Amino acid sequence: MNRRELYEHLRSYGLKIFPLRDKTPARANWQNIDEDVPENTPFGVQLGGSSKVFVIDVDDYSLLPYFTNIINKTYSTKSGRGFHIYVLAKQSIGNNKQLKNNKNQGIDIKTTGGYVVGESSDHFDKTADGNYVKSGKKYELLSENRTINPIDYETELKPILKKLGFELKKEPQADRVANTLVNGAEEGSRNNTLFEASCFLLNKLKNPKVCFDLILTANNNSSNPLSRDEVDQLFQSATATVQAELEESNSKFEIGKDIEYHILDEEPQQLRAITLDEDTSRHILVYLPTKVTKKIKDETFSDYEAKAYIVSNGVNGKEIRALDDPKIKEKYISNLYSTFPELNKRWKHIDIKKYISSDDKVNPKELFDDLLSLERRYFENQYDYDYYYEALWKVHTYFYTLFELTPYNDYTGMKNVGKTKRLNYSSMISYNGIISGDSSLSSVFRTIQGTGATLLLDETENLKGGKDDRTDFENLLRNGFSKNGRVTRAKETKNKEFVPESFSVFSPKGFGHIHGFDNVLADRTIKVKLVRTTNKKIADSEPDEREEPLIYSIRERLYRLWLDYGYEIYKLIPEARQLIKELSGRELKLWLPIVTLALFFEKHGVEGLIEKIRAKMLTTSEDKKISDLEENNDFRILTILTNSESIPIRSRDLYNKLNEELAKEYNLEKLSDIILKESLERLGFRQKRDGKGTKWENITTEKIDEAKERVGLVSPTQATLSESDSTNKPIDNVGNVGGV
Repeated sequence: MNRRELYEHLRSYGLKIFPLRDKTPARANWQNIDEDVPENTPFGVQLGGSSKVFVIDVDDYSLLPYFTNIINKTYSTKSGRGFHIYVLAKQSIGNNKQLKNNKNQGIDIKTTGGYVVGESSDHFDKTADGNYVKSGKKYELLSENRTINPIDYETELKPILKKLGFELKKEPQADRVANTLVNGAEEGSRNNTLFEASCFLLNKLKNPKVCFDLILTANNNSSNPLSRDEVDQLFQSATATVQAELEESNSKFEIGKDIEYHILDEEPQQLRAITLDEDTSRHILVYLPTKVTKKIKDETFSDYEAKAYIVSNGVNGKEIRALDDPKIKEKYISNLYSTFPELNKRWKHIDIKKYISSDDKVNPKELFDDLLSLERRYFENQYDYDYYYEALWKVHTYFYTLFELTPYNDYTGMKNVGKTKRLNYSSMISYNGIISGDSSLSSVFRTIQGTGATLLLDETENLKGGKDDRTDFENLLRNGFSKNGRVTRAKETKNKEFVPESFSVFSPKGFGHIHGFDNVLADRTIKVKLVRTTNKKIADSEPDEREEPLIYSIRERLYRLWLDYGYEIYKLIPEARQLIKELSGRELKLWLPIVTLALFFEKHGVEGLIEKIRAKMLTTSEDKKISDLEENNDFRILTILTNSESIPIRSRDLYNKLNEELAKEYNLEKLSDIILKESLERLGFRQKRDGKGTKWENITTEKIDEAKERVGLVSPTQATLSESDSTNKPIDNVGNVGGV
């Protein structure tokens, strides 16, 4: 293991690395340092604190046989004259301790505020004049591996200490410190002894100047005092430790015997199915067939499951780890499912291994050309731009977490136009595509949160369930297009109580149905109007992964496309926004993923793609505006006012006229006075009371023209306000933008 790998391994336990001059820290603020140290420079490992790792520092190598069983269990290194045993504390880490036996052999327990020299560093001896010189030895690996494990004090360590004659009585700390102040610190344990005294005095006296003077006195009383620089450094470290312990005490709370609350300064990183990490690393969830072997009471049992793994590419290179890996659980919080058979082998292990071992990257143009060829083989569209849009929508399911919103893909049309066929094909290509026509809503919520699935719903008119399920379904659709979209349900506990349970429902979704959604849901979709094909070859074709290997090849390359280009695509978002200035608000955010990917592929050789997508976008946007206006009462009332030769100003007369025209022109039932009044006020007209009642005083030609601009009947005469979009943030500060 090289230095860089060793540092990464130690940091995985929360340990900090800092440079040494010899055996002493190279800089005064070493307790605040965590940095890689050059190969030929000795380094220290700071112990205790949040890492909960302490070291048994044995200063006599002849004692090694007594500790063989412990060394075989946990990470240990050979020092100049003895050895270091790294131990993971099960609970509280305790204080630094120095133990001596009647043979003048010493063992130090080094914890918070202490450090040891790290493996591979040169060893130094101290000369009579107080200088350090290299001894020619190095700190070397002593154990079989570098895993740091707990050991049991009562059954494993205490019997050894007792056998070797080490005093196990716990002398009160106040007595130890008093003895240090009077008699000084013994050579061999001066740093630990003075550090313990410094921490004790700082906690008790609360006066750093007085405490430092006492420590200087204790050092002067020692038979071989430390230098003033060493005492300064030691006291600074003690001050930082006491301050950290004080802050820790204000953020940790014991709740019962086995429960502790710890308030965090920042929320832990969240690992999602598709994640762009703070350091720009890309991660993606896969499920692979796995043999799981467990030992229970000396018996071995094996089972086979579709287990979850995270494939990554970034600052640490390419790698695959099990979702249940302790290192992942230590770094991230996650609601991902650890097993999900329905999504097994969507990216095969053999291809993942090839990807990890190779430096090759996906060719974006070849991938897009293959996507487009299958769209044209299996489907016939009214408009050529729909083939390009369909390919990009499927690609976006691997990148949707980069964006604030994901557009729903909405297939509408009469029977036998191929809605089910399109959804089946989408399930093969899209990220974790699942067709869920008859699933319960509760399972749908959990599946989206646990797998980041692309949810594909066929015949949404026939969704099973009663009124409550329909309401949950509508909540799913209304919220699931937004990164912050969640659905909360009441969960019954064993005590027959109901507690809220919240699910993240953000994921791509596609629908197949005959009747359109209401305006609220339609605003979350990009519609693809389907017609029955007249091409018999297309009508008879059916996507089948077993017969067409290109389907798997495309999906396999889409996984790699995210891992290879995820950050590059993220950086294109601001540029993509400039290509769709005609849009604003939600509509802009819905199209942003598609346009960003079009920009990416065009930069990688797909010519004319942005033009195709802009044509689709502008046509869809105009159709939506017309549909919205035609179903909008404000629009209808304004149309009546525009076409009227004379307009009554008295409220009763005006309301009667509007209801007559609404019934005649739009076959609407009579609207109440309140609805008509609110509509007129939204259009900008003003009501006034006089001696005869109420009248509308400003329904003039100018005000009508102004209202027509407001609802979109005519183009505005000045620039309209655009809605801000949080996705246009500085790209240098990525943060964790993963989203399911």
